[in-house]
Amino acid sequence: LPTGSEVSQESLLLHGPFARKPKRIRTAFSPSQLLRLERAFEKNHYVVGAERKQLASSLSLSETQVL
Repeated sequence: LPTGSEVSQESLLLHGPFARKPKRIRTAFSPSQLLRLERAFEKNHYVVGAERKQLASSLSLSETQVL
């Protein structure tokens, strides 16, 4: 059985200030999606609002994936 100090050490590693966030799954973009995203980025480095929503919709991606 773990002692009290071992439990708190483990808890710190899992939930402490330096605990890692779960890794986000990378999106594998198709060549046509990449081309559209690169063109949008060339025009404006910050795609936001309605433009981002429309671009995401037209590429069948979430807005989060269109950064």
